[in-house]
Amino acid sequence: MRKSVLSFVVLLLLALSRTCLAQDDFPRAELFGGFSYLPAGKADFPRDSSYGFQCSITGNLNRWFGVVADFGGQYRKVSDLGPTYPGVTVNTSVYEYLAGPRFSIRRERFTLFFHALAGGAKGNSGLAGFSDSGFAIGGGGGLDIHIGDRIAVRAFQIDYLGSFVDILEDNARFGFGAVINLGKK
Repeated sequence: MRKSVLSFVVLLLLALSRTCLAQDDFPRAELFGGFSYLPAGKADFPRDSSYGFQCSITGNLNRWFGVVADFGGQYRKVSDLGPTYPGVTVNTSVYEYLAGPRFSIRRERFTLFFHALAGGAKGNSGLAGFSDSGFAIGGGGGLDIHIGDRIAVRAFQIDYLGSFVDILEDNARFGFGAVINLGKK
């Protein structure tokens, strides 16, 4: 097990060292804003699959490493809660606020990134026992396609989200939108 982890770290460092030697510019910061989709599982009752926003800001310390703060909010009106709650309609909302390291592979036309996130989440349904807040973790990545020096399109971002919040327990989150690059190093 130890040899496998050590081999993986050595291979990762070798792959990243080639990128580190490049003299290309990279943005000091990246602002992302866009659409977010959060599917629901059975453990997320009474929330159903939700739609909303996602935004983040990334401060890049070098060409391949940065620190990201990620925020998201998804909303849904659910009117069919089944036989346990007949005739009850709820407006659900879920908010995620996470931060962590981001690793980027930068090319002329695109940037591929991966991140690990930790922070919190808050879910609200209006039903007693189905609204709370708690610790959350996330991890995932995405692809930004450059359409200019300062603008990119986030073709996709996929994150796993896990939390102790009742209506956001074990989910994937999907996002896409626009990225604005600020400053060059």
